[in-house]
Amino acid sequence: MKFIPYGRQDISREDIEAVVAVLKSDYLTQGPAVESFEKAVCLEAGAGHAIACSNGTAALHLACMAAGLHAGEVAVTSAITFVASANCARYVGADVRFADIDPETLTMSPLSCRRLLAKAQSEGRPVKVVVTVDFAGHPCDMQAFARLKQEFGFIWIQDACHSIGATWEDSEGIRWKVGEWPAPDMTVFSFHPVKHITTGEGGMILTHDDELAGRLRMLRTHGITREPAEFSNSAEAFAADGTANPWYYEMQQLGFNYRLTDLQAALGESQLHRLAAGIVRRREIVAAYQARFSGHPHINFPGVAEGVWHAYHLAVAMIDFTAAGKSRAAVMKDLRQAGIGTQVHYIPVPLMPYYQADAACSEIPQALAYYGKALSLPCFPQLIDNDIERICSVLEVALA
Repeated sequence: MKFIPYGRQDISREDIEAVVAVLKSDYLTQGPAVESFEKAVCLEAGAGHAIACSNGTAALHLACMAAGLHAGEVAVTSAITFVASANCARYVGADVRFADIDPETLTMSPLSCRRLLAKAQSEGRPVKVVVTVDFAGHPCDMQAFARLKQEFGFIWIQDACHSIGATWEDSEGIRWKVGEWPAPDMTVFSFHPVKHITTGEGGMILTHDDELAGRLRMLRTHGITREPAEFSNSAEAFAADGTANPWYYEMQQLGFNYRLTDLQAALGESQLHRLAAGIVRRREIVAAYQARFSGHPHINFPGVAEGVWHAYHLAVAMIDFTAAGKSRAAVMKDLRQAGIGTQVHYIPVPLMPYYQADAACSEIPQALAYYGKALSLPCFPQLIDNDIERICSVLEVALA
């Protein structure tokens, strides 16, 4: 019996050939493939700069560092996300507050976020950074958070690890790609194997700000610069004729080795060619689930805001397990025994033991309600119609 995971990578012959070409080249890392991949993502997303790094978590960490977030300052993120969206702020010593979600789109609620922003301001600790989360492939309410940014003056990091290729429409009818609109200071993508495209592990930070881009590139590579215009120790850096000494570099900040290899970059650029087709197939899969369970007494699906082209990294079903008389664990076990993998995205971050002492669960009722019903069904481009029929039939039996 074929096992169907909830998500998986899609590796083509062209992907393999792209990686083999790098293996045969002069550079396995710090070569031309990384810059080529960055330019390709810039073109795809309509961004000014793209900075590749070793994974999505590293990208979020670098974004917090580039934002100047420091110990004792405050960041806000969504209660429903992977822990990295909060951990990135803790890596630099900042405190984290959790906003509730919109019950329809499951993205961070601007109203809940505003309450946290106002409260922090009244306490004399204004929020320095807001990390919005494009959950499951649905962009957050971009214009609402732009208005909040203008009102409260925070730095906006858009965690778009689920939403590369998604688009949204503003109030004037203009359609924007995720990463294209300049209001977020930085936008972060992830290239984990279950994402739309993969580099094995990998991440990318997009920005329209030249200064932020330079800071991110330096922090990505140990805080080192080799640009003569940026050198501080001029006597050591330059020869008598004024040219830069060829061996010279300066570590100007405490950075990290968060580089992406050329092998990974070649894989990512090859995968990028199939991004649009992959999203179309993901949308077909979710539409099939929605059609099959339309009118089902215990299964619903999240809504989609007007004007949003959902990228569907995840196919999240909302199941009333209590009304069905079956626990989520029992349903997942039944599905797994039938060769179908499912997952829960996510356990609310404030429920994690590390964060429980600081989190106020009374402020996230929608997140807690969502968590009680969430189940991610398989969703990846190689899923065929017969697989979808099998998944739906087994789920119906499991809930009967």
